[in-house]
Amino acid sequence: MAKDKKMIDDVASMIGISPSWINKYTVVTLLFIVWVTFFDKHNIFAYQRLKGTISRMEEEKKVLEADIAQAIEDREDLRNNQVKFAREKHLMHLPGEEVILIEQTEKK
Repeated sequence: MAKDKKMIDDVASMIGISPSWINKYTVVTLLFIVWVTFFDKHNIFAYQRLKGTISRMEEEKKVLEADIAQAIEDREDLRNNQVKFAREKHLMHLPGEEVILIEQTEKK
């Protein structure tokens, strides 16, 4: 029993805490915290990975919502003026007409 008390005092002095803090409740609590932090199915690393996945998917959702808005706008444009849509988007032309494309280059 004296050896156990001496060992507890040595461990407490190495850690830098009072020997009265070392008991079965603090040891079990510490082991529980270590287990949940590193070894559990829902540990810190899995949480961080899921958090990164969620943020990446939210960014992708914003891009897809913008694409959907553009598609809805194109659909309304198509319904309202089919000839204009066909000429501008698909470069279609009537017989006897010429289509001239002018490409703009960026200045460096």
